[in-house]
Amino acid sequence: MNKTKIANSNKLLEGRLNSLASFSSIEHRLEVIRECNDVIWINDSKSTDMGAAAYSLENLTGNIIWIVGYDENKRNLDIIKEVALEKVDQIICYGNFETEIKYYFASKIRYAYKKELKEAIQLAHEHAKAGNTVLFSPACNSYINYENFRERGAHFKSLVNQL
Repeated sequence: MNKTKIANSNKLLEGRLNSLASFSSIEHRLEVIRECNDVIWINDSKSTDMGAAAYSLENLTGNIIWIVGYDENKRNLDIIKEVALEKVDQIICYGNFETEIKYYFASKIRYAYKKELKEAIQLAHEHAKAGNTVLFSPACNSYINYENFRERGAHFKSLVNQL
């Protein structure tokens, strides 16, 4: 890559990080964890429903790998459809097998399923390319595997920082 492209890439990345910092100062809400190989990792564990996940997706630029959790409750995927189709390159669902999201976006967005959060993070790491944002916005409660969203977010941060 030539020096001009590198400089422009660095300016874009810096701009993305600055704009993300302005959205939230709450831990576990659009919290930038790290930037590695021009990939930004964001902890949005506080996202406990589709409305919160939609807000997060709306406030990020495209080329997103979205890590979403399993939820037993019926979810309104219509509220996220447009923004997901516009910005999400891949959905990685973790937890119990989720068919609702899979079939809703089946032919439009690449989809993967992993049982454990650690496996979902590893897959996102393997698929992420320069310019991607990996967004952990579970859009579900945390009580199946964690005491609360804080514990879930801390676990996500720990796993990402081990990459």
